[in-house]
Amino acid sequence: MVTTDVLVEGRHFTADLSEPEDWGWKAVAVNCSDLAAMGAQPRWLVVALTVPEQAQVRQLERVYAGIGEACQAFGVALVGGDVSAGPALSLAVTALGEAERVVPRSGARAGDRLAVTGPLGAAAAGLALLERGGQPALDLLGRFPGLAAAHRRPVPALGMGRRLAAAGATAMLDVSDGLAGDAMHLAEASGVGVEIRDATVPLAPGVAEAAELLGHEPVELALGGGEDFVLAAALPRTADLGGVLDCGRFTPDPDWMVRVTSHGLVPLAGLAYDHFRRG
Repeated sequence: MVTTDVLVEGRHFTADLSEPEDWGWKAVAVNCSDLAAMGAQPRWLVVALTVPEQAQVRQLERVYAGIGEACQAFGVALVGGDVSAGPALSLAVTALGEAERVVPRSGARAGDRLAVTGPLGAAAAGLALLERGGQPALDLLGRFPGLAAAHRRPVPALGMGRRLAAAGATAMLDVSDGLAGDAMHLAEASGVGVEIRDATVPLAPGVAEAAELLGHEPVELALGGGEDFVLAAALPRTADLGGVLDCGRFTPDPDWMVRVTSHGLVPLAGLAYDHFRRG
């Protein structure tokens, strides 16, 4: 199995909100998460680094230190790469892994459960608080350090990817664009619909408090925030697997993409993170 992802300074990370070691860690983690979402175990990776003229050697050394920390943590080997001059610092990682059973995005069936492997919203809440700044935001980040950590150093659900594959998951991906958008990706690829029950969407510690400060609905940070890197999977109703949390189901009608809220049905469209959105 192979996957690739690129992180660009100013879009995916900034020096104001995280450290160079975090950038390196995150570049490895997001690719390992993509492999986990296929049911694979990451084994090897290569890194292509684009370096602007103003970059300092010490900064690059710290980026590579973060890459090394993540490789050690996730059991992968850095086996090559390339470096080139460019207008902005970017890290393009290609990762390779092995799987006994590959799970695609496109196998969900009507009646399958929509399940996730962990709570949601921490990365979006952490990023929003870091960007907001000020004492109230700093106090919340102090009370819930997992929020900033989820943005800076996500941890892929490596073991759960293999367990879900073994348990018969019919479709799977990692939650990088928000559960709403990623659930729709699964449904669209599979030719089915999906509904998410707001009341059963698991929220990470501190998300509700952050949402109150930020003036958001807590569940919207989970549905639209992105970068949680838990796994979202379609599971047969009879699948018996601990460690997952059901929060919806797949339906026969491919046009049925909704949230079930306390006020009725709401379309899922428009909640997902858009990589090309400005501002």
